[in-house]
Amino acid sequence: MSKLNILMIAGTRPNFIKLAPLYHRLKKENDIDIKICHTGQHYDKNMSDVFWEYLELPEPNYALGIGGGTVPEVIGNTTVALANLMQKADPTYDLVIVFGDVNATVSGAITATQLGIPVMHVEAGLRSFDRSMPEEINRVITDHISEYLMVSEYSGLEHLQKEGIEPSKIHFVGNIMIETLINTRSKWESVALPDEVKDFISKPFAVCTFHRPENVDVPSQLEIVARRLLSLSTWMPVVFPVHPRTKARLEKSGLYQLLVENENIKLLPPLGYFEFLSLVSKSAIVITDSGGIQEETAFLGKPCVTIRKNTERPITITEGTNILMDLHNEDFLSFVQTHQDNLKKTDLNPIKFWDNKVSERILDVIKQCRVKK
Repeated sequence: MSKLNILMIAGTRPNFIKLAPLYHRLKKENDIDIKICHTGQHYDKNMSDVFWEYLELPEPNYALGIGGGTVPEVIGNTTVALANLMQKADPTYDLVIVFGDVNATVSGAITATQLGIPVMHVEAGLRSFDRSMPEEINRVITDHISEYLMVSEYSGLEHLQKEGIEPSKIHFVGNIMIETLINTRSKWESVALPDEVKDFISKPFAVCTFHRPENVDVPSQLEIVARRLLSLSTWMPVVFPVHPRTKARLEKSGLYQLLVENENIKLLPPLGYFEFLSLVSKSAIVITDSGGIQEETAFLGKPCVTIRKNTERPITITEGTNILMDLHNEDFLSFVQTHQDNLKKTDLNPIKFWDNKVSERILDVIKQCRVKK
């Protein structure tokens, strides 16, 4: 019997984290051949290349080098490059696996589907119901053209069923990013943090991250973000790893220097995956607009305040440690403090399938591809 040929496509930091445990699981199978394509959407070293080393992945078989640009430009360029890659493959691919909701995800799904190659979407069914988010459009398109939908939480099952997806395509396997967190725990718990934060982490401190366009690309919104950080710093020290785009916006507005001059705020460049997890695990609370960090804090039992009007990960609120807050909430500091106090009185239970068996469940589904081949 010939091998099952699989192409895994990744383009950003979260993609790499989700890809790793599945890659390692599949490599143990003698009848599966895997190739990795790195589209290059995250092209800062700490945001991209370093993860291959951290997660013990090999160099990608293909590196497309697609950098920045508008969403349509990135999707278009990535789709063209992927089409050239897939059409030249010999033997042809039996399955393409995409992860999450980034431009590389939808580009890979569209290209493979147009070429008649089945697509597996890992982290399917998540919905924010906010079409102003490019990620939401990517999720919907990818789910509706994929053959295998790997769902991470109950809401994903409900959304896909309501959207009329054929039940046989839907598989509840759990959160694969949590599998990576568990598998690498000994490494990120022992990793050395930057010297400049050592004084900060000797007492309760907050970790903040902001990168979403609605928070950082509009000058008036970005000014509010800066005010919220200054307010938070009156309560406890703040460690702020700054996304490259966010830094550029802060510098352009003159707000970066304002934050730098505050002795209770420490601005850092983007941290490696292990360093960031270590920082979060030591923190008292996290303020973010990220998707994945909501899940990491929920698993680690760390209070999280997400500065967004919605979340595609509602289980982090109903069963985790997360809460949503509008950036314009003038009671910001008291809101954050109340959330932390309330969680101290709450007993948290493990979330179903947020474990280190997710890749094993996905492998069981992939074996169905072998039957269909």
